Amino acid sequence: MQLRYLTANDWALLRSKSRRVTYKPREIIIAINSRPTSMFMVVSGNAVVEVVRGTPVAKLGGGEIFGEMAFIENAAASASVVAETEMVVDVLDLGVLGELFTNFPHLEARFFKSLALLLSQRLRSTLARMSKPVAST
Repeated sequence: MQLRYLTANDWALLRSKSRRVTYKPREIIIAINSRPTSMFMVVSGNAVVEVVRGTPVAKLGGGEIFGEMAFIENAAASASVVAETEMVVDVLDLGVLGELFTNFPHLEARFFKSLALLLSQRLRSTLARMSKPVAST
């Protein structure tokens, strides 16, 4: 899973509080500028992240999470997430996540440390893609 510092018990707790949802291909899971009320953990299938409709800027697959930026910033989504294939996703409502953090402060620390690492890795990956020279025609 993408949240490296979470323990097996942390994952079991998060899964026990989430609900499993299936999305069809091309179904919008998060719409740009919406205010997501959940974070998502991909169980199976693939999604694309789009800032402009039909133009993917990233892909998401099994084991990845999304909706974390809107969660951290308590802000509107900066991109849309659209199912590319049929997807099964564990959905964790942000209010429930907040309650878990209140009841399990060590979970909160591990969760945010994991998110910091994940976002750093995603930024490095994006910078590497941007630094590749564009082929001329």
